[in-house]
Amino acid sequence: MPKGQLKINGKDAYETWGISMDDTSLSALMTPPAVKPYISNDDRTKHGKEYLTAPVYVDSRDLTLQLNLTAKDEEQFFARYIAFCEVLAKGVLDIETSFQSGVVYHCIYQSCSQFSQFMRGIGKFVLKVTEMNPNNRK
Repeated sequence: MPKGQLKINGKDAYETWGISMDDTSLSALMTPPAVKPYISNDDRTKHGKEYLTAPVYVDSRDLTLQLNLTAKDEEQFFARYIAFCEVLAKGVLDIETSFQSGVVYHCIYQSCSQFSQFMRGIGKFVLKVTEMNPNNRK
């Protein structure tokens, strides 16, 4: 993924940390959010079940994002790795892609379920994040 396609906290992720995302991450971001459970009444004295269908509110959602870190050599790899881990440690990730202009996914970092390093110049993060309010993407 070339530069300019992913921003994290307003910074170009590729230029800043050598971070790019794979196509599964874009799919995860673009998956429509679930709605909160409807208020219902299962009155035994009536047939069926009653639902209050308005208003409908979306629920927060947990996402798994696969990100790749690339570097030209081992020194740059570890510098980028440390810098990106510092961003994760702050907890707040505002994620933008060039595919959806004006859309910002406001997330909080939960964990890194996997980190793999290949040949000291390529690393793969599998991040767990929560989008707190999918209706707030400005």
